[in-house]
Amino acid sequence: MAASVLKQTQTKVRKYLKEIYGRNYKTIVQEIDDRFIIRRGSAAVHVYVRPLSKDDCFVHTMAYVVQGAKIGPKVMNHLLRQNATMPMGSYGLLFDDTITFGHTITGANLDQNELRTTVGTVAFIADETDDEIMKMAGGMRAVDASAHLVDENLAQKPAKKPVAKKPATKKAAPKKAAAKKSVSKKLAAKKPRLKSASKKKKK
Repeated sequence: MAASVLKQTQTKVRKYLKEIYGRNYKTIVQEIDDRFIIRRGSAAVHVYVRPLSKDDCFVHTMAYVVQGAKIGPKVMNHLLRQNATMPMGSYGLLFDDTITFGHTITGANLDQNELRTTVGTVAFIADETDDEIMKMAGGMRAVDASAHLVDENLAQKPAKKPVAKKPATKKAAPKKAAAKKSVSKKLAAKKPRLKSASKKKKK
């Protein structure tokens, strides 16, 4: 039962996102494995479905806000106070000290308006507060960090060696001379017989 709820909710999320973004779906939304990544401003919002119970699941929407920040009492105090005033969603901290913002809703009775509001709120908060957090704790925006990582990976890849092309082999010309010689030999063999026949007629 849980597996069928997950599949149904996954299909529902895809359907709603296509209805929300319309023709721009393929340029804004990227599907990787079982999650949807939505680009909004400087934020990349991840939406994925996870099991909750036999009859329900949850849809978690999360954005990476700042990566590489110096986590101390000042920034922790700021994030906790922000969580206390947020009408929906909250800041979080990953194992590598990446600051995130996310919100979770149930999936069995999910509707389009609920998903639209959740994705829009998470994207807005992440996009609007990343610069403020960076001024306080340093680091870089998640979108800049991912772009920097891509550049590093490209720089580490060795350049491909040009493949040397083999010189084209010249085709040997057909031996016509030998054929001409054999024809000329046959003609030479026939000529004496013609002469001897003409001599016999004169006699």
